[in-house]
Amino acid sequence: MSLATAVTALSVIVGVGLAWCLTSGVARSRPLMVALLTAPLAIPSYVSGFVWVRTLPDFYGFPAAVLVLTLACYPLVMLPTVAALSGIGRSAEDAARTLGCGAARAFLRVTLPRIRLPVAAGALLVALYAISDFGGPAIVRFEPFTVGIYNAYNGSFNRTVAAVYGCVLAIMALALAAGERFIRRDAEPSANAERTRGIRDHAGAWAFAIGMIGVGLAFPIAGLIGQILRSQRADTALDDVLPAIGATLSLAVQATLVITLLAIPVAFYTARPRTRLSGFVDTATNLGYALPGVTVALSMVFIGLRVVPDWYQTTALLLIAYAVLFLPVSIGPSRSAIDAMPDAVSEVSRTLGAGSMATLLRVVLPMIAPGMLAGAALTCVSVAKELPATLMLAPVGTRTLAVDMWSLNNDLAYGRAAVLGLILIAVTSIPTVVLSTLFSRRGPST
Repeated sequence: MSLATAVTALSVIVGVGLAWCLTSGVARSRPLMVALLTAPLAIPSYVSGFVWVRTLPDFYGFPAAVLVLTLACYPLVMLPTVAALSGIGRSAEDAARTLGCGAARAFLRVTLPRIRLPVAAGALLVALYAISDFGGPAIVRFEPFTVGIYNAYNGSFNRTVAAVYGCVLAIMALALAAGERFIRRDAEPSANAERTRGIRDHAGAWAFAIGMIGVGLAFPIAGLIGQILRSQRADTALDDVLPAIGATLSLAVQATLVITLLAIPVAFYTARPRTRLSGFVDTATNLGYALPGVTVALSMVFIGLRVVPDWYQTTALLLIAYAVLFLPVSIGPSRSAIDAMPDAVSEVSRTLGAGSMATLLRVVLPMIAPGMLAGAALTCVSVAKELPATLMLAPVGTRTLAVDMWSLNNDLAYGRAAVLGLILIAVTSIPTVVLSTLFSRRGPST
């Protein structure tokens, strides 16, 4: 729990700070800066951990795990906060400034409460990711619940300890989901901004943004390239990399389509108006994201062997595991878009003679499309980076970039693992670029 708390707190501080910089202190090349600051989403935590460990051999334990996970997670807070800050304008903040509040005080007392919904949604995803991630902590030799579960399952025939750890993670996920739901229970639909946020270049904002780009993006890439140059066996990884790329993209696209189709009705049902049953559905969907991939994978192995043996080690069963793990990633942005949509929009459409279906297709879906696309992009990135479930459930002969890199690292083939790490970053950067472009277009023009 200490790891999740530290990572969530740092991700909120960094994410909100960068969002403020991008919407108030970065005027030139803003879309490019958003894309570069979003790029760490494309770098799996185990790739970042691999670089830090190979560069700083003594950098292990809790601090390393916090750093690696924070660099992987802060865009989950930054992106929705950028969209929210771009939409609310600065009228209320400017009024607070005229009444004597300083810039920091005006932001904390006026602006921050108005963006608590996207911040809370991003913080929930960060916390759930932190308590469920396996690869990053394992690489830096820190043992949270996920690594403990993996070791318990592989180190003995007694699965009791692993089951207890899994129950603790489930309870933690329930508490996190309940807290996020409490924050947004009394939320009101967003109104149109009275005035767009004025943007002027500030040296401090640029320094902060460039520093995060250097630590979160440039350092891992430079570290991988350096590892390749130091290795004499890196070129052998290119012999069979194309099948791994194809398998990674194929699974990511299929899973994204399935999860998005499942997420849309759930997002509508769990948004306004809220009921006890919708609250239960909301909590149940978030629970899967908190469970470590190895636990979900082992559950699916049991189902495949005992219940539906014809599905064992098939793509269908693997897609079900992906849906359990990543459905909240798609639901969150879609539901935030629905929450932000004024009720009057649908009511006006109906008064003009449009039926419920016509209103949904012609008015509601186009308005929430950015949130849906953001959820789909996040899902695609998450699936492409996923490791334990793919390792255990993929059909025989299916080798993804993540699985191959993990195997090469365990075999001490660091140069070849670095090659696959670079290729994995390139593959996952495709939906990340789409995601950052989507959010940057919602901001004010420069």
